[in-house]
Amino acid sequence: MRRHTRHAIALVATITTLTGGLLVSTGTEAEAATAGPAPTRYADDFNGDGYHDLAIGAPNSAVNVTGTDGVTTEVANAGYVTVSYGGKYGAQKTGLKVITQNSPGMPGDPKKDQRFGEVLTTGDFNADGYADLVVGTRDNYDRGTRPGHVTLIWGSATGLKDAISLADPLKRIGFGVALKAGDFTGDGKTDLLVGYSTTLELFRGPFTADGSPVSTHRLDLGRQYPVFHPGEAQNRIAVGRINKGAIDDLVVLGERQDPAAPIRGRVLFGGTSGLRLTPVTIRGGGSVAIGDFDKDGYGDIAVGDSETQIDTIRAAGLVRVSFGSSTGVNESRGYQTFTEDTSGIPGGVGTGDRFGQSLAAADLNLDGYAELIVGAPGERKAACGWGCDVTGGGLYVLKGTSKGVTGTGAAWYAHNAPGLPAPAGTFRIPSLLKVTDLNNDKQPELTFAVAATVPQVWSVGTKDGKVAGTAPTRVVNPPTDPQVKVGNEFGVLAR
Repeated sequence: MRRHTRHAIALVATITTLTGGLLVSTGTEAEAATAGPAPTRYADDFNGDGYHDLAIGAPNSAVNVTGTDGVTTEVANAGYVTVSYGGKYGAQKTGLKVITQNSPGMPGDPKKDQRFGEVLTTGDFNADGYADLVVGTRDNYDRGTRPGHVTLIWGSATGLKDAISLADPLKRIGFGVALKAGDFTGDGKTDLLVGYSTTLELFRGPFTADGSPVSTHRLDLGRQYPVFHPGEAQNRIAVGRINKGAIDDLVVLGERQDPAAPIRGRVLFGGTSGLRLTPVTIRGGGSVAIGDFDKDGYGDIAVGDSETQIDTIRAAGLVRVSFGSSTGVNESRGYQTFTEDTSGIPGGVGTGDRFGQSLAAADLNLDGYAELIVGAPGERKAACGWGCDVTGGGLYVLKGTSKGVTGTGAAWYAHNAPGLPAPAGTFRIPSLLKVTDLNNDKQPELTFAVAATVPQVWSVGTKDGKVAGTAPTRVVNPPTDPQVKVGNEFGVLAR
């Protein structure tokens, strides 16, 4: 039962749809993301036009494959990826195209339950000035006897084209269960982290044309290894700057076994010799984000544990924030804990709200303090029991201050707030959270998957620290393409 009544904050938004371009950007003359005269260094600018782009996976979509005999076969759960190219008006609205393992220039073939597009990350891995897309594939069509594989799709002046398969040095189960990009060695080149079921491997960039890295190195995650599962591992790893250095650091959460005993998480610092383990641990959970919430120059670590039971309320969820320091985590400052009952946060805890299932950090009001964005996709009507399938969900924005995150002045944005789209049938927000700026207006946008009867991705504008308001929302619908069928998992975002 709900303890409090929610009042959704009004949002003023314009409903739009989207596009993409092996993928050449297309669309109307005013909205098309055209190739620029010189490549840029954005980690997600695939065509070098100076705008961020948005890669989206649809891992459980069926792919239609036509054989040499002319017979077309539907391959279930083969999966695809697509790109919405950014531009002056944000995400493109028309011409969204698909890449499957049946597309020209792609290695491999679509196979049942392969789930191409289940894990995505971006970065300029060959140092040519164009961002590339890395795609993880579960490859469980033969019940786990194959480790899985990773595909690297190259960026170019015309967008994504041509690809190679990344060699697996360890030959272990789960290759590609997580993918993260960053400069972990401080040489100015993009490195790639690849997850297995119980470890992470660092592929040091830049990569050659055949996909060979400079070197590979297995990370030390401590004696208590996490166990990474498909669809979950990507949420439990975050890249950011924690110790004021100019090199990327890493946070890795352990698997949450039960509400009473989440396995510890670890912080690893980047350096010239690679990532090294720091001694202090943090509480585990299912999602993590890094942001400088108190503006002291150290990245702070927010961990969401959406399955936490509060009193007798199941899956209510909570978020803990640990403060960064020169040694990783500042133990002397302890950590902050937030639930839907925290003072200043609108509403109250409810069964199945799953507060903290997704997290993001961004300076929405441009005051130098990062805000903490917290997804609560289980938020629903008071009369609906735990696990029921009805329209609902929403997100919170918690402000950053000199003392860290605060509940004071927190804002709640419901699924049905005025100005937000209203898809047909039941829908729920947000499944994943990503911060983008697709139109280069220097105002962050919150992009997230919407679990709907026909799934969507929303790119919601922000202004003066408020979500939407006078900024538009752009709606990305699955592409219309005879090669694929719409699956309900469209919306995996490259992170």
